[in-house]
Amino acid sequence: MSKSNNPRVSDASEQPRYIIPDFISIAPSPLRVNPSHGSTAQVSMDWLDSFGVHPNTKHRAAFQSMDFGMLTAMCYADANQERFRLLCDYINALFAYDDLADEGGLRKDGDGTRKAADIIMQCLRSTTTHNTPFKIGKVFSSLWSRVLESGISQGASRRFLETTDLYLQAVHQHVVNRSNDKILDIESFIQLRRDNGALKMCFAMGEFSLGLDIPDEVLQHPLIQIMEDASNDVVVLSNDIYSYNIEQAQGDTQNIIETTMKQKACSLQEAIDFSGKLVTDRVKLFVDCKRKLPSFGSDRIDREVQQYLGICEDWMTAGFHWSLRSDRYFGKDVEEVKRTRVVKLLPKRDPRGEKVIPGFTASSAPQLGQLTKVKQSVMGVPGLFVSFTMLGLHFAAWLLPFIPRSIFVS
Repeated sequence: MSKSNNPRVSDASEQPRYIIPDFISIAPSPLRVNPSHGSTAQVSMDWLDSFGVHPNTKHRAAFQSMDFGMLTAMCYADANQERFRLLCDYINALFAYDDLADEGGLRKDGDGTRKAADIIMQCLRSTTTHNTPFKIGKVFSSLWSRVLESGISQGASRRFLETTDLYLQAVHQHVVNRSNDKILDIESFIQLRRDNGALKMCFAMGEFSLGLDIPDEVLQHPLIQIMEDASNDVVVLSNDIYSYNIEQAQGDTQNIIETTMKQKACSLQEAIDFSGKLVTDRVKLFVDCKRKLPSFGSDRIDREVQQYLGICEDWMTAGFHWSLRSDRYFGKDVEEVKRTRVVKLLPKRDPRGEKVIPGFTASSAPQLGQLTKVKQSVMGVPGLFVSFTMLGLHFAAWLLPFIPRSIFVS
């Protein structure tokens, strides 16, 4: 990015600031919005509320202000109303868990994220038989049972479950890295980010959104694999740039900016410019590969492949636009940041997840009910399981520091 295209950076006497890239100008497709958004987004938010996942009204209001329904509408613009409702539920469920692992009580709790991963996968695989007091587990169980009832191809269903497991294990590793202040090299970070960014799951839900049934061997074509990785990287790396300010203010080093600054020993602006080029190059790679894609010998398959790649394109475009529309990353300054691309660096403050949860003590254990024992996940991660009642209070006191009270049913 040439200096002539950049806004003026302030001198040292002013609040430190940096410039984000103009990603909207390189979006691979026009922005589109699902027409069912207005009548569906709030219904989905009410559905999530019914599980009591928000610890208080302040958290609930903040979550609603993020406008995840609009993100869903931008990413799945062609889904019919029935499926769009389920997709809204999915995105809400995903961000509810993401916030728990990224900002809440599991932020530096490797044991807690491992247990949560086991429970969620058990809920997905046994939607009608598995019962758990873990609220997010109940959310995913309800969602997936209705997706199965609505109809999803065998391949898309399998890919969703496999990539959800990859996502949960990658989130666990991300949390372990954070708790140990471990910063990976750039290539290793990108590999992990492809899983913990949840885009592989989102692409599988894209198949569901349009009722696609694409053979495995087609999706395994090298060019499609390259395009999946490229679009995944575009979304997660641009997200790291957009979210950097709040993350650095909260002491989080698990992002492409901090990774680049450490490996290249460069300034913040140089790291952002470098990361921005990674995004730009991958958009170009996606477009180039799409032009080279061959026919797969069937009009139906060729059409569905183009629809699937359209989902990948919409995710890239939606990520750019939604990040500069929602309050999630820039708060009340979002319109100013969108106009100028200049971000004022926030001062450091208390890291997320470090404060004591009000009212959460070992003495509250009898009120939490019984924690259902769950099996090991298919990834082979060992589980640490405990069942407690009034007579098991000592076991409960051991487990409680790993799982915040707010994620249990009252």
